[in-house]
Amino acid sequence: MTQTTVHSYFQQILRDWVENGRFPDTTVEACAPSLAMKLGMAQDKFTFDNFIHSSQTPDWCLRPLDYGNTLKGTLYLYLPTAWSDFQKVENATQVTDGNAIRQTIYLLDKADWQKNLPDFFRQGDVSGFVYYLISAPDFHQWICCVEEPTRVWLFAFYTAEDKILITKADANDQSSLELQLTSLINSNPWYGFVRTN
Repeated sequence: MTQTTVHSYFQQILRDWVENGRFPDTTVEACAPSLAMKLGMAQDKFTFDNFIHSSQTPDWCLRPLDYGNTLKGTLYLYLPTAWSDFQKVENATQVTDGNAIRQTIYLLDKADWQKNLPDFFRQGDVSGFVYYLISAPDFHQWICCVEEPTRVWLFAFYTAEDKILITKADANDQSSLELQLTSLINSNPWYGFVRTN
């Protein structure tokens, strides 16, 4: 797939979910050759599933993120242990490693985010994405990569019934891109909120 095709496909299925409530019932992913190359592999060998940790992994941990009375529960993010601090700033939380900001996290009402979706699409062309259905109908995970010449912007949307947790991060080399993808793919902040029937 070309980057234009990946971007159009992502817009189509994300918009269909936002506007019509339709979502894939299985994992969907796509990757342009340029993103696969940044990760040191051929496009036909690439899958986002390569970044899933199926068991406890050294130098990684689940970090609690507490929103107090805003949510009835604690969210957990999968982060390198070196990314040890959360800093609250205005309407966001920053994940930091010393003085370096690794991720910025926003908790929004889903309805407000839906109204601003056109602004997100203007940020650049998506060159890779993955969608995971966590639990129908409300819990979903979307991760997308927007390439620039010297960096990749990564966005993760973790959705619940009426809230969405958005993580924004960037990577400027293969190592930092792999770290960010591993963090975003293995984070499932709403895990404790999913009701089992």
